[in-house]
Amino acid sequence: MNYFLEGKQIGLRAFSKADLPIWYGWFNDPTVTEHMNKGIFPNCIEKQDAFYQAMTGSHEDLQLAVVLKEDETLSGVVGIHNISWVHRHADVSIVIGNKSCWGKGIATKAIALIVEHAFLKMNLRRLTAGTSAKNVASIRCFTKNGFVQEGIKRGHLFKNGIYHDIVTFGLLKNEWGKACKKPK
Repeated sequence: MNYFLEGKQIGLRAFSKADLPIWYGWFNDPTVTEHMNKGIFPNCIEKQDAFYQAMTGSHEDLQLAVVLKEDETLSGVVGIHNISWVHRHADVSIVIGNKSCWGKGIATKAIALIVEHAFLKMNLRRLTAGTSAKNVASIRCFTKNGFVQEGIKRGHLFKNGIYHDIVTFGLLKNEWGKACKKPK
């Protein structure tokens, strides 16, 4: 397989049309979208294809498939979004949609690869991320990669009849590597 970014266990590659049936299904799964602002409207292959097309042509977003190298299993998606080339910052996102891949450190490894790319190849200087305060796994993933909690957006996410807080994180290039080991 030809990976765009590669670690020991995972590879990050461009999405293909063949990935769409798996990818779009993740956003219809209430377990996968439990801590996300997804699941309000049903996802369909046409919407996912439109998103795929937008990401493919974007210079402000980089969206990559997270693949297990041992068997080429599509396990998730990681991205850099809202890239500001002037101010050199962007947002990081991660979804491990394949539930058999949960709890194996794949998200942590994918974030490590995308952060390294953002800082060393894209010359960004600041990355941000956010997640539901109840999403312990995602919080752990970002903190293991050196992200620092910067704030809480109180009552920001409405899910299942309840408002949830969003924890926001930031990572500066000059702090990266000092606060974490870079897992591959």
